[in-house]
Amino acid sequence: MSNDKIKIQNTNDTTIQKIKCVILGEYGSGKTSLAGTLSGKTLLISAESGHLSLMGKDIDFVDITRDEDGALIREPALRLQRLTQVYSMLVADKTPRWDNIFIDSLSEIYEIILAIVEKEFPDRKDSFPMWGEYNKRMQRIVKAFRDLPNYNVFMTALSEVDKDENNKRFITFDISGKIGKKIPQYFDLVLYLHVTPESERVLITNKTETVGAKDRSGKLDARMPADLSQVMLKIYKKEGKK
Repeated sequence: MSNDKIKIQNTNDTTIQKIKCVILGEYGSGKTSLAGTLSGKTLLISAESGHLSLMGKDIDFVDITRDEDGALIREPALRLQRLTQVYSMLVADKTPRWDNIFIDSLSEIYEIILAIVEKEFPDRKDSFPMWGEYNKRMQRIVKAFRDLPNYNVFMTALSEVDKDENNKRFITFDISGKIGKKIPQYFDLVLYLHVTPESERVLITNKTETVGAKDRSGKLDARMPADLSQVMLKIYKKEGKK
């Protein structure tokens, strides 16, 4: 077998193309409002039908819980169909209209998919294949949006407190199934939006005893202000330049 056509690259030439980030936080911590702190033009994909915190921020959005006339979409399959249509639009867009895609939230999307597969597998004896199908579909959606090549992609998720085998508490994703544990593997940045006792909102960027945050860029402070423009500035900052 000839290796003549294999391109050999070097890690010194590696550059950050686009940011792929998931943000988890407690209910009411202000995850949605983080979309208003992004640099550049942002498209919000809302699965929660709640974006009042972004009023006046000049952010385009698609609400997958409502149709084009503003009527509530109650059927989960139709909400998922609307989400798929948004994805197809972004893939087909040869000249991207936005710099950032902000999905709010994965916790709502998992409930949509779970409702769909529960309807498809109504018998209790089908629980195992049902969860397998749910995990597969959820993974497919997360990876599809993450891999959009022309955009910085940010996704939010609700956090919950769990306990390990030693009864030690830790913060994790409030997303059912195996996919809830796998999601952090799919992203370069896993940020935890923390509200301090003094009501200060900060982003935890590195792993602690209770939070599995991570920063593959290695450029972020352990704690950052709840401002994604500052996160982007740190990551895209060129060596030797301020």
